[in-house]
Amino acid sequence: MTLSLSTGSAPLDAHPLRSEPSNVEKVTATPVTSNAATKDSNTSIHLDLSPVARGIASASEKAGNTQETKNTKIDESDLPQEIKELLKRVVEYREKLREKQQELEGVMRDQSLNDEQRQAKLDALQQEISSLNNSLQEAMSQLSKLVTQMDVDDDAVVGMMSLAMS
Repeated sequence: MTLSLSTGSAPLDAHPLRSEPSNVEKVTATPVTSNAATKDSNTSIHLDLSPVARGIASASEKAGNTQETKNTKIDESDLPQEIKELLKRVVEYREKLREKQQELEGVMRDQSLNDEQRQAKLDALQQEISSLNNSLQEAMSQLSKLVTQMDVDDDAVVGMMSLAMS
């Protein structure tokens, strides 16, 4: 991917502050001419994205479609409506848990927080995660009871669990 930036008259020959890790993706940029005079037309910029940053960007792009896609697959299944609704709740709780886990990791990495602020945010997130886990367990328990009551066949149960856990 090429990223074009206008550099104006600012020099870009500064030395890097750290060495580049081998597992970092590099993006180079080609200069764009502007009204300002530039000294060197071969100036380039590189952007390092850590694997974590690439993962977060990728997850945020996919997050909107993931739950909708799963709900569509659930709706298209041959399962009874009550089971479909519970499966959708399971998917929703699992997605919210993933989001809260990412928030938790972000708070742990946030260097702008002092220890007291960090602990307060961590405690609040841990309570939310605990509540979501309890809700997920309750939905799974209800789903299990419903499957037993409706005497759903084994193939349908396997398909249902695949939908819930994907």
